[in-house]
Amino acid sequence: MSITILEAMKLDSVKNFKLLTEGWGLDRKIEKVGILDYEMIDKIEGQFGRGDFVISSFLFARNDVKLLIEAIKGLIKDGVSGLGIKDIYYKELPAEIIEYANERSFPIFIFDNSVYFEDIITDIMDSIKDKDNYDLLETKVDIIIKDNLSKVMIKELASEINSSFKEKFIVAYCKEKKYIDDANIIRLLQSFEKSENKSIYNSVFKYRKGILIIFTYENLEKNDVVKRLGGLIRNIGIDTEKYIIGISNKHLSLKKLAKGIKESFYAVRVGEISDKSEILYGDIGVYKIIMPFVNEVWIKEFYEEIILPLKEYDEKYNTYILSTAIKYIENDGSVKRTSEELFQHDNTIRYRINKMKEILNMENSDGNFYEQLSIAIKIYKIFNEGL
Repeated sequence: MSITILEAMKLDSVKNFKLLTEGWGLDRKIEKVGILDYEMIDKIEGQFGRGDFVISSFLFARNDVKLLIEAIKGLIKDGVSGLGIKDIYYKELPAEIIEYANERSFPIFIFDNSVYFEDIITDIMDSIKDKDNYDLLETKVDIIIKDNLSKVMIKELASEINSSFKEKFIVAYCKEKKYIDDANIIRLLQSFEKSENKSIYNSVFKYRKGILIIFTYENLEKNDVVKRLGGLIRNIGIDTEKYIIGISNKHLSLKKLAKGIKESFYAVRVGEISDKSEILYGDIGVYKIIMPFVNEVWIKEFYEEIILPLKEYDEKYNTYILSTAIKYIENDGSVKRTSEELFQHDNTIRYRINKMKEILNMENSDGNFYEQLSIAIKIYKIFNEGL
């Protein structure tokens, strides 16, 4: 397994590294870290290879800049991922080697003398090990949430994730709002691993662009479950300014783990659509019906039957029928609130609503019109908003 150089730059021992080159090649993979300090130039070739991130003070080249240049060129030739130089003997590099590295998208860093090689190696290798474990857990979750898995198999996989799980559980999925890479997520998880607030009965791990929490319990009052889960989320360091938190219903058996995990995912998606930072699955309303089937053909056909005619009308006549429909549904069918938000007269909104009915051939079906439009707009939001 590996992490990228960019991900490594978020680690405590690496975050203050100064990049000397232009910044190309930061997506290169690091599989292990090697120290170059005592080898002579004629022994460097073949010592390192693809996937190695090399760190060195260049002790052997302290009095010979040509030896330094040849050594770095040798590392680049061998295909190493990048180079970090401890600033004991060299605080800057010759323009020749910087240009050579830039041409080959090879990242070179310099770092302070106070940073220990051992800390760099430990941080990077621990991060690689954690990522390997998280990938395995992600795979198990992907298997669990498949629709064709038996309840017995779900429970067995739950035990593989954590053999100390209690039978009752609740799930929270905390998705990063502005996801760039896994670095911030892994940093939180590594910090939480050292916390005294950890419990063997819960599992907290990376899943996709966020953190999945499976909180299990035995003898807790219903209200205490969500309260304890909230405390755990805070202990991990999850900030609602940076994450959307979706919380499942409470379940009485691990055989329902697939359902609980999906509920947390659905809640997060509705949170993205509605711009809410924390949302309970129990509060997502009709989305409970739509979300599990949103990729089914019949849902897409229904969506297209309602939305496409409105979009086509807007494109043809340069009108605002669809945006009015969205606001009308968001305001629970209130013409007054819709007109206020769109800075239009009430009669203008009524005219547009009547035009929607005409476009959709629903002039004589008021209740049916609103119900269908409401569902179609919700599907529209799933497909188009908060992604």
